[in-house]
Amino acid sequence: MTLRSRLLVIILIQTLILAGMIAKRQWTLASGTPVVLKTQPIDPRSLFRGDYVTFNYEISRLKLNELEGDDEFRRHDHIYVVLEPGEPYWRARAVHRTPPPGQLALRGTVQYVADYWWNPQTGASEAMPHINVRYGIEDYFVPEGEGRVLERPVEGEEISLRVAVDRFGNGAIQALLINGVERYRETLF
Repeated sequence: MTLRSRLLVIILIQTLILAGMIAKRQWTLASGTPVVLKTQPIDPRSLFRGDYVTFNYEISRLKLNELEGDDEFRRHDHIYVVLEPGEPYWRARAVHRTPPPGQLALRGTVQYVADYWWNPQTGASEAMPHINVRYGIEDYFVPEGEGRVLERPVEGEEISLRVAVDRFGNGAIQALLINGVERYRETLF
């Protein structure tokens, strides 16, 4: 095989991998069940990544004794958080190590496990086993100059995200909502 042929094969493989990544995300957006999740913005800044917002979700910190399912986890475990509709936001009902059949579950990775929970009402730490989870949908890119507006919403504004969850537990952000009204919508281009 000539050098030119090898280079063409390498370029073809890289192109197929990138196309597969795009196709997987588009399939999740198109076929996934839409759920609306309550967010808690964080204040990131990146010179290289552009304007984006990082979100925590109410389902990012899970109190294990309040949920059904498994209760023993370690850092970096892959888990499935079963979601149920609420008004207006979906909430966690159970957490499992394996995908629960016939239930809508979002796949995540355990970031840390802790035995104590800080209670802001009492100003003290309480015994409460919990885990912090990342779902891969925490960063959202926005048009230049609009990231700061979303990081610091004005009083009375609630930011939430509509996320598509496919049957494998993959999540993809469909739209960013402000007070329930769609502000940004994900498109292929």
